[in-house]
Amino acid sequence: MIVAVPAPPEGAPPDAGNRPIWYRLEDENGGRDPFARHCADWSYGLRTPTADCIGFVLWCSGVDRYQPTYHGSRDGWLNCISLLDDADGAQTWCRPVLYSAALPGDWLVTDEHIGIIVRPACYLPDHTMTSDHLVVDCSPRHGRSMAVNTGYPWSSKCRVVRYTRYQPSTGMAPRAAG
Repeated sequence: MIVAVPAPPEGAPPDAGNRPIWYRLEDENGGRDPFARHCADWSYGLRTPTADCIGFVLWCSGVDRYQPTYHGSRDGWLNCISLLDDADGAQTWCRPVLYSAALPGDWLVTDEHIGIIVRPACYLPDHTMTSDHLVVDCSPRHGRSMAVNTGYPWSSKCRVVRYTRYQPSTGMAPRAAG
């Protein structure tokens, strides 16, 4: 297993950076700089890189979690509830997608958690599901030793939403000119 450990910030204690990214659900944690080399903020006296689920998903999607000009349900902060409210209303950030129509890169979200679909559910021609969505998320669930991992939907309340600026891959290589 490859574990990415972000470099500690300047001024961090000598023992900083000895752990992979930990989950921390406190304040707005991670995801403030979509161009950073990792999704985490530094916590616990600059010793540990930490992120929460929304910080991880928005960072992966290239979105800053704070949008000062967005006046959704959480005063500019994007979180699970504000994304669901947006999908059901203005659709500035995301729009609802049928569970069976999900694509890699779509978000699987409830009012308490969010992950990114990396392999959509598989269906037979009669619409019988043979395997559920596989998601990557930032969560301490299932006794994980680190926060960023893969798993399956965590709730029957999961909804699929698509980032409005997402451009799915066609899976085809670009054609040569000529």
